Amino acid sequence: MNKTLIRTISIKLDIDRHEAALQETQQAFNAAASWIATVCWDERITNTNTAHHRVYGETRTRFGLGAQLACCARAKAVESIKATNTKKSETCPQFGPRGSIRYDARTYRLLSLDRVSLNTLQGRITCRMILGHRQHTMLTDPLWKIGGADLVWRRGTYYLNVTQSQEAPELTETNETLGVDLGIVNLATDSMGETFTGAEVHAVRMRYHQRRQILQSIGTRSAKRRLKKMSGREKRFQRDVNHRIAKSLVHKAVVSRKALALEDLTGIRDRTMVRRENRYERHSWAFYQLRTSIAYKAAWVSVEVKFVDPRNTSRTCSHCGHCEKANRQSQSSFRCKQCGFRCHADVNAAINISRAESVKRPMVATR
Repeated sequence: MNKTLIRTISIKLDIDRHEAALQETQQAFNAAASWIATVCWDERITNTNTAHHRVYGETRTRFGLGAQLACCARAKAVESIKATNTKKSETCPQFGPRGSIRYDARTYRLLSLDRVSLNTLQGRITCRMILGHRQHTMLTDPLWKIGGADLVWRRGTYYLNVTQSQEAPELTETNETLGVDLGIVNLATDSMGETFTGAEVHAVRMRYHQRRQILQSIGTRSAKRRLKKMSGREKRFQRDVNHRIAKSLVHKAVVSRKALALEDLTGIRDRTMVRRENRYERHSWAFYQLRTSIAYKAAWVSVEVKFVDPRNTSRTCSHCGHCEKANRQSQSSFRCKQCGFRCHADVNAAINISRAESVKRPMVATR
């Protein structure tokens, strides 16, 4: 786990009469980043220093960017290529004209509690930050160090996403582990028996899916306006649900003085087959978002998070250790064919996760 905690404050900007300057800078910055990404992709350059020497001079002359904005465009392009290589994608990353602008300590400056100076192609401009109480509190917190920022355009409004960093606290050492089984019917089930059902998420997701299908089939202007208005609601709802589940699990780990053990579900969509009618639900399953939310919340309160191989956790009896496919009678029912132990299938899996070898405890419970 990283030794530095990072958080982002999204601040709405009042750009006053500077929209033309910001839009011009956006277009040039993202055009430069796209060109740099293409050059580095074609020449297989992933090293930051090598990329800098290859593209710096031409970036400044071709796109008219200042020295630091040219460096920021190069950094954005190289990081995108590295992320693409990690995902084993075969497509070179490109950026639209309304993509974000990356700013570092030399290209932006907080002038006061509600003013910010931004570097553009037309020189420095000053914009007013519209701060809420929570944003003001986070921005003035002396324990967090202010870093770079991204200027983001979203639906006609500019936002400045300011990053802050802090040294992570030392992890609390413990031999006890709280296992968490992730799923679709039940989004999360812990080894203490608490279940977070996915019924509400399923209902909301299906409702929005059906609405989109109907409006897309109509295709009128009013239908398209409605689609635009409702876009993002399902995603925000899912993120809020995952946030609440993560907050509850981390709080339980803190109170019980336990570490957290989660299934490592990386690549599960490629490894498993589902029926056609269930594909949408499987591909919209936000398990990685929940895992990320749990990980960063746990780091803030010194709770260790471990990841376990999910194979056979649902088929193994947490009482005697017998592993057989027939043990899992249904989605919710588990009955061991050897010892007759009965339990909720997700709770049984969560107990096995808490006892997996990667968390230094035997899979079979001690009698």
